[in-house]
Amino acid sequence: MEERILHPPLPRAEARIRVLHEDVTIDNFGWLRDRDNNDVMEYLKAENTYAEQATAHLVEIKQQLIVEIERRKLADVRHPPLTVGPFEYFRIHEHGLPHPAWWRRPVAGGPNELVLDPNTIPGAVAFYTLGIFEPSDDGRYVAYSFDVVGNEGYELRVLELPSGRNVWRGPGRVGQATWAADSQSFFFSQERSDRRQHDRIVRLDLAASKSEVVFEEGNERLEVLVRRSDSGAWLFIDVISGCDNTLPVHRGATEVWCLASNNPRGRWRRIVARDLGHKIYAEHWNDRFLFRVDDNGPDWRMVSAPIDDPSPSQWNEIIPHRAGVTVEEVHVFDQNLVFVERENLKPRLVLYEQSGQARSVIVSEESTCTLKVGVSAGGSYSVAGHPYCTSRLIYSVSSFIKPDTFTEFDMESGRSEILSQAHVPGYDASQYVMTIVMADAEDGAQVPISLIARRDRLPDGPVLLNVYGCYGTTRWPSFFTAPSCLDERLSLLDRGFAFGIVHVRGGGEFGHRWHDAASRNQKAVTYKDLIRSAEALVEQGYAARDEIIIEGKSAGGGTVLAAAALRPDLFRAVIAEVPLADIIDTELDFNMPFAFAETAEYGDPRIPDEYSYMRTYDPYYNLGAGKPLPPTYIEAALDDSQVLYHQPARYVAQRRCCAIDSDPALIFRTRTLGGHFGFSHGPAVAEEAAFRQAWILGQII
Repeated sequence: MEERILHPPLPRAEARIRVLHEDVTIDNFGWLRDRDNNDVMEYLKAENTYAEQATAHLVEIKQQLIVEIERRKLADVRHPPLTVGPFEYFRIHEHGLPHPAWWRRPVAGGPNELVLDPNTIPGAVAFYTLGIFEPSDDGRYVAYSFDVVGNEGYELRVLELPSGRNVWRGPGRVGQATWAADSQSFFFSQERSDRRQHDRIVRLDLAASKSEVVFEEGNERLEVLVRRSDSGAWLFIDVISGCDNTLPVHRGATEVWCLASNNPRGRWRRIVARDLGHKIYAEHWNDRFLFRVDDNGPDWRMVSAPIDDPSPSQWNEIIPHRAGVTVEEVHVFDQNLVFVERENLKPRLVLYEQSGQARSVIVSEESTCTLKVGVSAGGSYSVAGHPYCTSRLIYSVSSFIKPDTFTEFDMESGRSEILSQAHVPGYDASQYVMTIVMADAEDGAQVPISLIARRDRLPDGPVLLNVYGCYGTTRWPSFFTAPSCLDERLSLLDRGFAFGIVHVRGGGEFGHRWHDAASRNQKAVTYKDLIRSAEALVEQGYAARDEIIIEGKSAGGGTVLAAAALRPDLFRAVIAEVPLADIIDTELDFNMPFAFAETAEYGDPRIPDEYSYMRTYDPYYNLGAGKPLPPTYIEAALDDSQVLYHQPARYVAQRRCCAIDSDPALIFRTRTLGGHFGFSHGPAVAEEAAFRQAWILGQII
């Protein structure tokens, strides 16, 4: 029987010529931006069909992977309750329902009470993610936000208890939020319809059933968030860089405003002016404000100042700047100050007295891991919190090897107790080993790679490397959360792969200096660090040459596409999920999400020198007939609000157009459910992971 020959789809080309700074570029697929064009949908469907046909030979291994992944998805992960005021809030996942429901019980004892069941929200059966879950101090209300589309347009509701009645329904695109001390005033950040940054703070007055904007930021490079001090006594508005993700929530602000939490209708006071030129994170402790500030160096120091006059002339140093020791987070208790510090890749918890003297140090057994203080509601904009007047410190550790483990440490007695540890069916931690490999960058910098593999893995085997490297975002090993997702990737490890996260510059693993070393006119350092890391794994015997596969998501997808274009001979294959594949075109169109803010990361193409530099690595405009690229799997999402579907679609179409044979090894799928972060729940989660892994295995076999 004659074998059927598959031909990739090739959409029509409509040439658009652009001349910018005397450089001529041709865009053949700008028409793919028009989602209402039937031809666009037909092309995306054709690519999905081709992807299914071209990978049909992987169906059997994919089904095996689905079974393995779904078994591990049954992991028993128990989070400690979230304590707010007189109640403890916790989740119970009833068998057969897609989402866990929120319940509560009195701290003093009493029956459980149902608070919120997401399964009753229209649309949540198909897709649902939580934005915030914020109970008021008195327990009368719970504010929550949710997304049932995947476009991150979180809708806000305020629930009255115990009636279960929604007493307020707000607009979409709500971010972080907090209650004031009166339990009647609620503050939240919100996006305007024409921007993707949260640029305004809104106060909701439940007593009057009305809302008003109390703060608005006009600088398009900046966004705002609102939070409450650990003490509960103060509210803060942070004005932050829209492209600075070095320390989400705890990141430094260029400007800070404060308001007494018991006076929510009062006048906000600015305590840090943006002309100071530093990044500052503010907190409150007893009769003083605390500031974590980078004025003496990028790794932060801690100062205190009187509440009435917190100007720099009144600063009193508590903890000095220590080169190489990054203060990631600050948590305040009535009698103790707790820092999350990281030296190299290893985190630690340090407890300080009011004098600045360290009382206790808690160091994880893991060489690198994700360490968190407090308990989070788990939403996209939820902030981990803890009671203020307590000696009980709850923290969690998760790594490549260790599933999420919650520990309670008594800051008075020094005793520790494990509250819960996730159990993963069939998982034996002793079978795996994690190591940190150092790669020498072109300029001599040491780039670390967090690597995990089975103990019995043969050397020189295949390796899957994950990378991001933008906006100062950190990527620490964990077990369940992205980008690690070890509950899924164990299937690859058990088949001889090693998996690693490359901590390239452009990220924030070593603070601001690590990010600044690979931004704007040095952005290509990110891609070169990835290349050198792959070469180092071969040189040091961790990987076989021609068996390294790289993957990245969003801006990380742009990273792997750019690196593969620079060194196509080095990588066996590439996975780019919802990739930022057309950097120049994105920044030339301020209607695109984050376009203006991203000029701080990649440079401004309107400036000739910066445009010329971007042209050397922009994935879309570095495609050509004479530049063969490794087999590549690319994924887009129709409802993605961060990287719009047409950005990867245009890259794929252009790449097929440039290749003589339409590049049959290029696989492109577009999801029609879920947005930037994929499916929220159900069998599709395992299917998506299994498809990628089957494709990866297909490149090595």
